[in-house]
Amino acid sequence: MNIKNIEEYKRHFLEEWNKLQDLKDPSYLYDPIKHIVQSEGKRLRPIIVQFLGDLFENDSNDTMNAAMGVELLHNFTLVHDDIMDEDTLRHNVTTIHEKWDNAHAILSGDGLGALGPIYISKIKTNTLEILVRYNEVILEICEGQAYDMEFENRNATVNDYLLMSKKKTGSLFSLCFEIPVLINETFLEYRLNLKELGENLGIIFQMQDDILEILTSEGNMGKGTNSDIKRRKKTVLSSIAFEHDRENWEKLQNKIKSVDIVEKKQILADYFKKSGVLNKANDLLGNYEKKCREVVISLPEDIQKDIELLLDLIIKRNR
Repeated sequence: MNIKNIEEYKRHFLEEWNKLQDLKDPSYLYDPIKHIVQSEGKRLRPIIVQFLGDLFENDSNDTMNAAMGVELLHNFTLVHDDIMDEDTLRHNVTTIHEKWDNAHAILSGDGLGALGPIYISKIKTNTLEILVRYNEVILEICEGQAYDMEFENRNATVNDYLLMSKKKTGSLFSLCFEIPVLINETFLEYRLNLKELGENLGIIFQMQDDILEILTSEGNMGKGTNSDIKRRKKTVLSSIAFEHDRENWEKLQNKIKSVDIVEKKQILADYFKKSGVLNKANDLLGNYEKKCREVVISLPEDIQKDIELLLDLIIKRNR
C-alpha cells in the first residue's frame, strides 16, 4: 500500500475536479457549476475515498471515479440545501441562488446530481451494486433534509436529532467507506463495520459543525450560520436543551423572539455554556468517538493503525 499525506490526496483530487471547468455550453447550466468547482472546500469525502483506496490497494482510476462521484453528490446536496435554508455564503463564496437566482441553482444542482452517477458508472468492479447504494444514499440524504425542514416547526429530541444527522450527514460518510471495500472485495466481510464507522463519523461531523456555528462568526466558518437561528434549526445543542432543561429553554426562546439575530446568537451561546448544555454536547461527542474506536478494533489488525489515522483526521479537523 502507498498511503499519502492528506494534502497530496487533496491536490491529486483537485487535478481531476478542476477539469469540470472545461464544461461550457449551455452557460446557464455550467457557469454556476464552475462557480462551485472553483470554491474552496476541505474535500474531506474524496480524501477518505482515496485514502481507503490506497489502503485496500484499489485500482487508481476506480478510486478517482468514486472520489468524483461522492464529491459531486455532496455539492449537489449543498446547492439545494442553500436554497432551502436561504444561505448566502458557502465555502467563503456567494451561493448560487444568491449570485444568480433559484432557477440557476436548482438546475445546476440537478446537473451536479446527474454528473455523479456518470463517474460512479465508470467503476469497473461491482458497478451495479455501487450505483444502487449510491442512489440509496441520495434518498437517505433527502430523508435527512426532510427531517431538518420538519423540525423547524417543532421541537426535536436528541434521538430525533441523531436520526436526522445519521441520514443527512452520516449516510454520505458511510458511502465513502463502503465504495472502496466494494471495489476490492478483500475486506468485504467488514463492509457493515466500515458503514457503521462512516455513519458515526458523519454524526460527529454534524455535531462539531453545530457547536462551531453557534460559537463562531460566519466569516470564520466560511458559510452562513445565522440562518440556522433565523429558521429555528434543531442542533445537538437545542435538542439537549429541550430534553434536559426544557422549562428554561422554552422561557429563553420566548424571551429572545424579537431580539436582533447577532444578539440572539450571543445570548444562546452564553446559555449553552452556563446551563451545561455545551458540556453535555461534548460528552455526546465523546461517546460517538468511543463508538468509532470500538469499530476500528473490530477491523483486521493490519489496517487498524491507518484507519485510526483517518479517524483522527476527521474528528480533529475543527479542534
